[in-house]
Amino acid sequence: MDKNPPEINKSQLYYGVVVHWIAIVSCLISLAAQVFILMFPHRNLLNPNLIFNAIFSGKRPAEIWEAGGVPFKSGDFWGLFFGNFFTPDGIAAFGLVLGCSVTLWALIPALWQFIKKKEYIYVFISLFVMALIVLAMSGLVNMAG
Repeated sequence: MDKNPPEINKSQLYYGVVVHWIAIVSCLISLAAQVFILMFPHRNLLNPNLIFNAIFSGKRPAEIWEAGGVPFKSGDFWGLFFGNFFTPDGIAAFGLVLGCSVTLWALIPALWQFIKKKEYIYVFISLFVMALIVLAMSGLVNMAG
């Protein structure tokens, strides 16, 4: 058995570290936001009491949005997000956005390592995946219909 463990590629190491810490931070932000949402229901974009009532009454998604006081607009997530960033709902959305986009942020130091090592196929793949993530987050591709 070999006494020396294999060396981890720096791009993989940096990718893993970034994913690890951003996932932890986004979970903590989302957890704290849920506490604020329940503590201050009147300061939210969507009142959780009205939302839960509509959900448990069996209403459709558009009716649930209307019960919360905000009509549903497909593709307007970023407008709602930035317009209400400092509400408890906005903080929760920030935690979700940060956690869902973690691959984008983790690919940045990995991409830099690929460039330094002149591994251009991995540079291309990383850029392609980053472009897919940005395209998906932009709302240009609407899978909801």
